[in-house]
Amino acid sequence: MHSSGGRRPRNQTERGVSGRAVLLGAALVPLNVLFLVAALWRWGWFTGQNSLFPNAVAVLFLLAAANEVARRRRPHLALTAGELLTVYLMVVTSTGLTCSLWHFGGALAGGISYPFWFATEENGWMTLVWPFLPEWLTVRGQAALEGYFLGGGSPYRWAVVRAWGGPALWWAAFLGVLLWVCLCLNSIVRRRWADEEKLAFPITVLPVQVADERFGLLRNRLWWSAVAFSGGLWLWNIASGLIPSLPGIPLHIDYSSYVENAHPWNSIRHKMLGWSPGSIGLCYLMPLDLAFSLLVFDLLWVAEYLLSAHLGWSVSPRAGFPYGDYQVAGGFIAIGASVLWLDRAYLLAVLRRALGLSSPLRDEGEALRYSAATLGAVVGLVWLWWFLTRGGMSAAVAVVFLGLYLLMVLVLSRLRAQLGPPSHQLYGATPDWILRTAVGGRVLGPQNLGMFALLNPFLKQQSNHPAPSQLEALKMAEGGRMERSRIGLVLVLVVPATIICYFWANLHIGFHTGLATGNTHHSNLLIPRWSTDALAAEVRDPVGPNLPGAIAMGFGFALTSLLMALKLRLHWWPLHPVAFPLAIADSILELTAAIFITWLVKSLLLRYGGLRAHRIALPFFLGLIAGESTVYFLQMVVWQVFNLT
Repeated sequence: MHSSGGRRPRNQTERGVSGRAVLLGAALVPLNVLFLVAALWRWGWFTGQNSLFPNAVAVLFLLAAANEVARRRRPHLALTAGELLTVYLMVVTSTGLTCSLWHFGGALAGGISYPFWFATEENGWMTLVWPFLPEWLTVRGQAALEGYFLGGGSPYRWAVVRAWGGPALWWAAFLGVLLWVCLCLNSIVRRRWADEEKLAFPITVLPVQVADERFGLLRNRLWWSAVAFSGGLWLWNIASGLIPSLPGIPLHIDYSSYVENAHPWNSIRHKMLGWSPGSIGLCYLMPLDLAFSLLVFDLLWVAEYLLSAHLGWSVSPRAGFPYGDYQVAGGFIAIGASVLWLDRAYLLAVLRRALGLSSPLRDEGEALRYSAATLGAVVGLVWLWWFLTRGGMSAAVAVVFLGLYLLMVLVLSRLRAQLGPPSHQLYGATPDWILRTAVGGRVLGPQNLGMFALLNPFLKQQSNHPAPSQLEALKMAEGGRMERSRIGLVLVLVVPATIICYFWANLHIGFHTGLATGNTHHSNLLIPRWSTDALAAEVRDPVGPNLPGAIAMGFGFALTSLLMALKLRLHWWPLHPVAFPLAIADSILELTAAIFITWLVKSLLLRYGGLRAHRIALPFFLGLIAGESTVYFLQMVVWQVFNLT
């Protein structure tokens, strides 16, 4: 299932990260950002919580299909696999930075302006909140905020541009440096994970096989049958929404009405199951041991909450005992610690190479030489530390914050590279959550809490974090498709450009619609409101460490470490340790039915047909993803263009 099949010799590199590919991607990025922001304002969502973004998959599929036509009629105009992947990765990065509620960057524009527009004497935000939000990262002017929240006027006036431009540039710089550090780390670990451990990188399978004609995916009948089936099914359900007499085909079930008032069943955290063709195709990419482990831990988490509610130990599935989110935090810390420990010899060899000492490693062909990656990471971290401390974070807290954040990024990249989970939510494993639990708001102080509030859009579930796609890009470059140094540079440069486009799109739409007028989806104000309310409450009534939460975090760390040891020492051990913290996520619980279907199908294929049967069937499941993603994306585009709901 490796994505690097059909390689050409190492000394033959095709035209990959070319000027025309970068220009095409640069033209698509602003359009993509505008589309995503408009979808966020209108519906409060678009990309969902899955590891493959439907808009990026759709763009790649449509470009590849058009490229097939060009290859036959105008060969000189046809794009190479590397060029198609360059465009795809630029769209992926801009999507991860821009996308919707609860995800990386989704509520940044609202978060830096909301506390100043909605401050009143009653809520006391002027004294409780304002002093702890740095002026250079926020927007406070009445003229700049009135049009944004109420609509009307033009955002292209100097007063508006000046008020928003400074914070926009600072946030673009912050995210650009942050993703630069992530690229440095991904450059360092690529050789170990891709070449030495030969991790599968399941999320790269679809884009590589769509882009690279050597796989013949676009000439595969199973692929096209799956595209027609999943796309047709989605179209049928769209038509059923427009024609009442046409019955829809259910692709999910919301059973909350059956259990909402039935104790203890109402303690189930997520009360929806889905089995759409796209989700089935995505789950098929997972290894069997992860799929089986997710099913087991799904049931264990549900049983844990049911038992807790039945015994009266828990009154809410989202708070209190058994402190599931705190257990998850400990689990992810254990995974990060185990990765660092198991790779310690390799990392030491990288450091020796970076310092010019004798080392068995060679860094030719990497995105960055190990010396440049190490120095770049150190310089970037120093700048990020300066940024956080200038914003009000204490020096010590900033160091711990950055350490925990980069550990989280490392875990994300490892999960995607090794296992390719269909979704990865890390809510509860973010640095602010861990620090609040271990230290408490009283010790942290309002200045640190103020920066946490501003960083809130980047400290949620992490489902759409762009860092794992950087490592996947370096994997996709195998076989001479792309130059790693060039694609790495492009993915770093696209970050600040995306953030500038993000602010432009928010102002362009905001001054027309008005964020607080009732003409936008209510979820647009949720994160800014929750962040501001939480900050005001913490300043007004600071609390100490959360001892039960810290104990639960320690339990999650110990249990995941035990599962890791069993997995490493006992080859027959069936449960993957990663599944323990992953399985509690709403997105995984919702995919339980799809995970079971694909686990059963894949098990039968491998048992009775072997690896050959799996490879034959793979295009069908990839087609399920592409067909659903493309029709879903085109549906949203049509709704946007024709102002439909």
